[in-house]
Amino acid sequence: MLIGLIALCVLLVSLILRANHFGAIPGKGNQKIHNCSVFNGKQFVNPGNVDVSMDFGKLKLLSYQFLKLRKQKRPPQNLKIAHDSKKVFPKPTGNEIQVTWLGHSSVLVDFGDKRLLFDPMLSQYASPIPAFVKRFKNALTFDKYDLELLGKIDAVIISHDHYDHLDYTTISGLKDRVDKFYVPLGVGAHLEKWKIDKAKIIEADWWDEFFYDDLKFVCTPSRHFSGRRAGKRNYTLWASWLVKYRGKSVYFSGDSGYFDGFKEIKEKYGSIDLAMLECGQYNELWKEIHMLPEQTVLAAKDLDAKLLLPIHNMAFSLALHPWYEPKERALIEAKKLNIKLVDILAGEMFEI
Repeated sequence: MLIGLIALCVLLVSLILRANHFGAIPGKGNQKIHNCSVFNGKQFVNPGNVDVSMDFGKLKLLSYQFLKLRKQKRPPQNLKIAHDSKKVFPKPTGNEIQVTWLGHSSVLVDFGDKRLLFDPMLSQYASPIPAFVKRFKNALTFDKYDLELLGKIDAVIISHDHYDHLDYTTISGLKDRVDKFYVPLGVGAHLEKWKIDKAKIIEADWWDEFFYDDLKFVCTPSRHFSGRRAGKRNYTLWASWLVKYRGKSVYFSGDSGYFDGFKEIKEKYGSIDLAMLECGQYNELWKEIHMLPEQTVLAAKDLDAKLLLPIHNMAFSLALHPWYEPKERALIEAKKLNIKLVDILAGEMFEI
């Protein structure tokens, strides 16, 4: 009884100390939210009949899977990362596109002399409570001093507000060296609570387009959900992003189930040079909002992508599959569909 009471007190103190991590609920006066085609007056919804509920039968099956796979969810030893990943990242130097995967869904992309950072989640815990959802041992992590290695960031791109994509600790460490934050509708409320200048925040609806010098940003659809606290789901929009630069196109899926939106994006904006697509944290029970690896490769085919970088893996265990499985399955399917897959370690850089 006493041990339980102490544990509860520790939990409550942790939540109080880390209250900022929860962010904020968007104000009801945000007219752009009310004008959004996938906002039903109360919350955002996925078009079509997308079921994200968990009934007793699903929970029972998950319990069985947990017992079966619990020893395979995390690497048994230190995760291998690029040997030079703690060195100073090179500054953007030329016309080429340089891509550095930082693990999970965090990707640093240099478009000529512009440096963009997608879904920067670079701290230890993808949770408001320390010790929950801890990053793999030896996975690439940045404290506030390491973040300086990234240099000046011209723009941060956010796909949605889940803790493994929008991280208070990382954003707080970066905010004074970032010019612009491009986020889906409602996500700006979190950033404003975290003392980011409102003038730096650009909120977007699906299909909104923005220009930043010679870069073109397009906020594109995805099939997912949002929320950072119990009982407050889907108050902010989720999205994917397309960046066009001097005839090249780079696509970032964020989190998404497989849907017709990939084909629609290709039809509207043409073939993709690099598709950074979710490949991890999946399950048959929630494949409508998280792609299976085979669907990741199929999405790359729908986008007519020249290169596929599988992301959303090699950092956290958020689902009941072996930690190594996402890339293994994606590689097999990529060979079948003749899709060129970029297989790199966290911290490695490649050029388009």
